[in-house]
Amino acid sequence: MLARRSGNASVQPPMPDLLSAPFLISAIVACIAGMVRGFAGFGAAMLMTPVFSALYGPAVGIALCLLLEIAVALPLIPAVVRLVDWRRIGLLLLGAAIAVPLGTHTLTGVEPEPMRWAISAIILSAVILLASGWRFSGRPNVATTLLAGASSGFLNGLSGMAGPPIAFYYLAGNDPAARVRANLTTYFVFVDLLALASFASRDLIGWSTGVQGLFLAPAVMLGGVLGERLFPLASESFYRRLALVLLAGVAIGSLML
Repeated sequence: MLARRSGNASVQPPMPDLLSAPFLISAIVACIAGMVRGFAGFGAAMLMTPVFSALYGPAVGIALCLLLEIAVALPLIPAVVRLVDWRRIGLLLLGAAIAVPLGTHTLTGVEPEPMRWAISAIILSAVILLASGWRFSGRPNVATTLLAGASSGFLNGLSGMAGPPIAFYYLAGNDPAARVRANLTTYFVFVDLLALASFASRDLIGWSTGVQGLFLAPAVMLGGVLGERLFPLASESFYRRLALVLLAGVAIGSLML
């Protein structure tokens, strides 16, 4: 997931063979990841990034994940946009915009092992804190919101996984699950666009990656719609428990890559 870019140019995947094992594996993972995203509002990158990075290399795998994260969100936006707190989203994106290039720079120039351990430790600490029942008293202030956005942007540029800081930020509050999911779904569209722009500026994404994403988009979008249909069936407590499990999975999975 987190690895040094090798060579002077990124290695792009070939035009997709729709019957090849790598493409079929990618499509299945994309569909499952889309279901998770459609239900929880985050978590798709946790499933896609490790698999895509193993199949196509870290830089291409992360770029492909970012493209599919945007694709899965597009059909979900109309149903949630009325619940979005645009002021908080704007502050989060301001912090993210500053930190995304730093994450991308780190991806191409820093050894991955220490970063994996640090990220895992931070996420697990957040999970333990949330599981203990801790919540914000009142609404987060501007500084806290900017910090959450910056942390998310840095992780998105570094690993394609913007979710943990923002999930923690919203789950630590008292907003209902529908509002949390709406804000997460909307935020990730914009932060993924920021990360893609940063990747493009460093020549980490090319035409063949876009074609690969185009062919995989129906799978992830189908999964997203299925996940969206399942969301109304879940209780508030189940949603929060699932979100904590996803965050713990990110932390543990980071150590296994």
